[in-house]
Amino acid sequence: MSDKFVSEGRWVVGTDGSLRAEKAVMWAAKHASERVTPVPLLILHAIPESPIPSREAAAVAQSEGRSYEEMVHDKAERIVGDIAARVRSEYPNLPVETAVVEGHPADLLAEAGKDADQIVVGARGAGAPALVKMLGGTSDYVVAQAQGAIAVVPDQAEDRDGAPVVVGLDDSPQGRLAIARAFQAASLRGVPLIAITAWDYGPYDAFNAEQWEYSIDEMNKMMTKAANELIADKVKEFPDVKVEVRAVRGRPEAALIEASRTAGLVVIGSRGRGGFARLLLGSTSRHVLRESYCPVVVTRAVGGWKDQSGRSLTGKREETQAGS
Repeated sequence: MSDKFVSEGRWVVGTDGSLRAEKAVMWAAKHASERVTPVPLLILHAIPESPIPSREAAAVAQSEGRSYEEMVHDKAERIVGDIAARVRSEYPNLPVETAVVEGHPADLLAEAGKDADQIVVGARGAGAPALVKMLGGTSDYVVAQAQGAIAVVPDQAEDRDGAPVVVGLDDSPQGRLAIARAFQAASLRGVPLIAITAWDYGPYDAFNAEQWEYSIDEMNKMMTKAANELIADKVKEFPDVKVEVRAVRGRPEAALIEASRTAGLVVIGSRGRGGFARLLLGSTSRHVLRESYCPVVVTRAVGGWKDQSGRSLTGKREETQAGS
């Protein structure tokens, strides 16, 4: 068992042996291996600090001549060993590490997020019953607490090779990181990028009556112009990425969820301005993450997300690419 693990510069994905976790691990392995220089993947399994056995489990351990704690540790090592072997078989160029650590899985993943390049967690997808999704879980906690970038992989998400990357636009530091990461991902995957900006009329009163002077078409044109200005630097930096800007009237989360039906990845900032300002501040964030039909990457401007050369993604592109 590993008492400590090194997450710096790695993608860290948690597993508990479930099919949902297996899907998250294999998604992480696929996309970590796609980089020009594959990023190391750390597969993490958490076990209770003081596991309490059932009467049957205690009897099994005793019959095998070992303690219940040893049985729990051995099972955990077997779980990470089996999935690591599969990853190494399918992605032989990918550096793979494993760790079995005592503690709560959500706490360990959130802690790993301080140094990791990206955290990857599995979650119940759009097809899960509403009550089940309302119960929360590890993915909710990690998204709320972890620093850096977090990828949430729905258990029913399809593997859509060639599908576009979708990014929710805003001009906050986190939003700019999301834009940078989305362009990196689209370039790395060789797919188009759909940049969505959302808007709506506010309630009519004397203080905001001016916005009602513009038609929907005029508002869409203004929002599209602002969106193109926001992403102009990245468009120049990534000439290989075909970009479509969509100005959508309505709730931003609804626009993202609808786009996720045919997307391969959705990227959003943890806190934004404008139409996406409400994202990841509570119930709205959970709605997007739980209802998305494809994996979602959430970015945070905590020290800035960097590529493998250590350069901030808000800076210029280098030969070594990174992405989701």
